[in-house]
This record gives sequence, structure tokens and C-alpha cells, in this order.
Amino acid sequence: MAFDGLFLAAISAELSGLTGSRVDRIFQPEKETVILHLRKGRDTRKLLLCSLSDQARVHLTTASFTNPPTPPLFCMVLRKHLEGGILTAVEQPGLERVLKLHFNTTDELGRQAPRLLLIEIMGKHSNIILLNPEGSIIDAARRYTHAVSRHREVLPGRPYVPPPAQDKADPRKLDDEAFTCLLYEGNWGDPLERLLVNRLAGVGPETAREIIHRAGLPAGTTLEGCGAYEVNRLYQALGEVLAATGPAAWKPEVILRPEGEPLAFASFELHQYQGLPREHPATPGAACDYFYSLRREHQLLEGTRRSLEHVLEKELKRCRKKEGLQAATVAEAAGAEEFRLAGELITANIYRIKKGQASLTAANFYDPDGEPVTIELDPSRTPAENAQWYFNRYNKAKHAARLAAAQLEQTKAEIAYLESIAQAVSMAATRDDLEEIRRELRQAGYLPEERDKQKPGKKAAKPEAHQPSRPLEFTSPDGFKILVGKNNRQNDWLTLKQAADGDLWLHAKDIPGSHVIIRTGGREVPATTLETAARLAARYSRAGQSSRVPVDYTLVKHVRKPPGARPGMVIYDHQRTVYVTPAE
Repeated sequence: MAFDGLFLAAISAELSGLTGSRVDRIFQPEKETVILHLRKGRDTRKLLLCSLSDQARVHLTTASFTNPPTPPLFCMVLRKHLEGGILTAVEQPGLERVLKLHFNTTDELGRQAPRLLLIEIMGKHSNIILLNPEGSIIDAARRYTHAVSRHREVLPGRPYVPPPAQDKADPRKLDDEAFTCLLYEGNWGDPLERLLVNRLAGVGPETAREIIHRAGLPAGTTLEGCGAYEVNRLYQALGEVLAATGPAAWKPEVILRPEGEPLAFASFELHQYQGLPREHPATPGAACDYFYSLRREHQLLEGTRRSLEHVLEKELKRCRKKEGLQAATVAEAAGAEEFRLAGELITANIYRIKKGQASLTAANFYDPDGEPVTIELDPSRTPAENAQWYFNRYNKAKHAARLAAAQLEQTKAEIAYLESIAQAVSMAATRDDLEEIRRELRQAGYLPEERDKQKPGKKAAKPEAHQPSRPLEFTSPDGFKILVGKNNRQNDWLTLKQAADGDLWLHAKDIPGSHVIIRTGGREVPATTLETAARLAARYSRAGQSSRVPVDYTLVKHVRKPPGARPGMVIYDHQRTVYVTPAE
């Protein structure tokens, strides 16, 4: 991210075009986020001010926010002092990360009452502060005393004390000689990135790395390793960046990671990120808004994903513990045959046993060699009671084993189902995909049902029917459409509702994963299309990072759902198996 002084200068220049706008409405949707609706003629723009430590910023926004039922106190104060006021000026002191919004308002008596709204963008010390003309604080998004900051207090009624001044040079006023002297005043062993950030006003780490990259110097280069040529290249690169920050030369960019997560933004082209996807919004404010909207969406997506993964992890842990206990019970059934043998040997030798005898040694008539077997007896029981005791133990063990074997099959099926959901969670690319999985977990009883807050006496609305989201679509080299389900409900819908009997169905063999359909249209499927679909089936399975993954394929008409089976669970026959490497 690059919300440094240079980027704020671009934002300041962009917002200067809003002078003369009237403050129409003010909202505070989140703890330290304020939205000002500025109206100029028929045009209304939303100005976002945020003082959260990890996302402090100010820019125009098109995003929608949910406002709380009751406005926070700071929002009420801003409404009292700013609503109906006119934005008269936008000011940035030097290249500091402080923006001043001047408003001309009137008080309760109709007198002119200028107000100043300050946005300080300084990491964990960021703040939004409202001042009166005398320079005293009316209120702030974050109030604190000297117990938090020795430099100043931010409390209503206290005089405003600016943040500590930084001893940095304005890069716009430096010639090559002054720039060289400024660099050599620093520690020669420090990396150039740190030197540029510490010595130049308005230059943040992102901008410093861009300057070093444009100078053709490797990351981590120190001043000690630079000569006059390298320092001159740095000065030229600095000049290029400064020239690109002016409104006439704006080329805003948002850099994305390959998976779509936002990485960086700036008001100029970022040459340091070669080969990565990028977007080009119209203005610096639009770039900032797009970056943080993507980031917010990604954070919400990952938060929902982690929440579902936690539920699945807990349920899988419970099932695997139950599986171990049930498997142990089934294994104990093998010892039940010893109880039956003991009962039969006691019955066959009952004439030899005297009451009070502690053991019986008799030939095992099931053993071809007739090896003797010693059986423990309860001296307090008669020989017939001892035999019956062993037969009872045998019957109980066999009955428990039958129940445990049935329960073990159910538990294994539940584990397979939960693992299929876990695979769908890892595949989900949007919050809609995850919400669909959440609904499935609620229907399966793993999550509590949502309760609608109804007013007393009001009839509850019928639950809304949700249609499965669209599957992933691909086209094979031969022009065949290939569909890939993203979750269990979608797998059922795709295989049992959408696919034709003559379409080809694929699934990773004995591995949780997606149902894959090749739309054949009655045509023969070429080997290249079959391989493409098989690689997709392997890619969208738990074996997506493996090699030589077995993939079964058969016609859709040979795939069916057993009665009472869970979503996504099917059985099939007439299948063949291919081994493929998952698709990229």
C-alpha cells in the first residue's frame, strides 16, 4: 500500500474540485469510519474518512455501508456542527499525512461558525478531529489523554496540538546536489529504502521501493554500495515519480496478486510489480476505493472461510474419535469367538467339572491337532452356569459388534461428507459460495438455524428458497463445454438435474471433490477433452496438489443417488479410471 504524503497530495488535488459543496448528510457506519455526503448542484459524492490503524485513509467512495440503528456520539457531533455547511478549502501542510477540510457553517443563532475537520493518517495514531476557529478540539473519533500520548491530549475543549514535526526535506524542492548531500547525511550502512523514507517527506516504503526499482538497483542495496552514478540514477528516478504524481500525469494503478487479492495502489504506474494483474481506475481516489473495497471483500471472505473451517474441523475431530471407538468395538468381536469356544468346551466336558473348580483344560475339537485349551471358571458357579456365562458374553459381543459395524459405516460416510464440504470451502471464491455452504451446514444440523427477529404478533415470513449458484465453466480444446460443481448442493443440481443421460460424468476416485460434467450433445468425446475434464476433476479435489490422481468417468445415466444420501453423495457403475496430473 502507498498512502504516503505523495499519495495524499494527489487526493488533496482531487478533493479540491469539491470546494463549494454542501454537507448534505453524515453517517458513521463503523467505529472510526465517517461518510460525508457532499452535494454540488445535482451531483452528490460520498467522502470517506477512516482512522483505523491498518486502513487509515481519505478518499471519495462508491461503496455502500450499513449504518447502525443509533448514530454514535461522534457522528451526532459532526452532524450538529457540519451538516448544511459549505466545503471552502482542502489543505495539506507540505507533504505531511494530514488533510485539513475547511467548512463554513452557521451556529444556532445564524452566525458564521467556521469549522476545521482534520484527518491524520499516521498508522496507530491516526485520527479524525473537529476544531473550532480558536483551535480547540470539539470532538475526535479517538479520544486519549497523556496516559496514552506524552506529546498531546485529544479531548473535547483541549487546544489542538499538531503531531510532532518530522525533520524531512521536501523532495519537490531538491536539486541533485542537495539530494546527494541529504543521502550522505544518513547512515551509510542503512538500506536505500530506509534512507529515502527517513530523509524525504511524503515518501513511504512503497514509493521508496518504486524509486529504487526505477533506478535499476537491486532491493536491499545500501548507500555504502552506491557511487555517484547510482545516486544520480536515484535522483532521476525520484524526478520521474514526482512528475507522475501531478494531476496532469496521473496513471492510477491497483496491483493484484494472481488469486485476485489486492497488493498495492498508487497514483502512478508501479513498475516494480511486473507480470502481476493490475487495474487502472480513473482517479487516485477511485484506485484507493477499489483497493480497500477488494481488501474488505477478501477479509470478509477469509473470515467466513475460517469460521466454516473451524466448524468442520471440530466436527471431523468428533467423528474421527467416534470412528476409532467404533472400530475398536468391531475389532473386539474377533475375540468373541473365544467366548463361544469356551462355552462349547465346558458343555462338552461338563461331566468332568466339579463345583468349585477354578479352571478346565480340554482338547480343542476345532483344532486339527487337538491342542489343549485352558478355560477359567468361576468357582461360585455351577458348570452349566459357567457355560451360560460364556455364551452370554459371546452374544453380547456379537450384538455390540453388529451395531458398531453399522455405526462405523455411518460415521465413515459422515466423515466423507464433511471432507467434501471442507473441499468446497477451500474452493469457494466468493462470499455467496460460502453462504451457500453455510446454508447446507444449517440444513444438515451442524450450525444452528438463523432466527428472524420478529415483532410480537407479526406473522413470520416463509423461508426464502435459494437456488444453487452457477458452476464453473470451461471449454475444452475440442470445443466441448465442461462444468465443475463448487459445492455439494451444486454437485447434486449439476449431476441429477442439469446433465443429460448421454453426458460424461467425472470424479476423483475415492477422494472428496467436485462433480465434473462434459456436455457431449450426443457426440463422441475426444481423448483431449476427456483428459482436460479429468485434470479439472483432479484439480478441484482434495488431491489438487498431488500427481497421478485417479479419476473415474462414466455416463450420467449410470450415476444415481441412494435413498437418504447426503448432498453430493452418489453411487455409480460402468466406470473407467484414468490417471492424470491436476490442471493448473
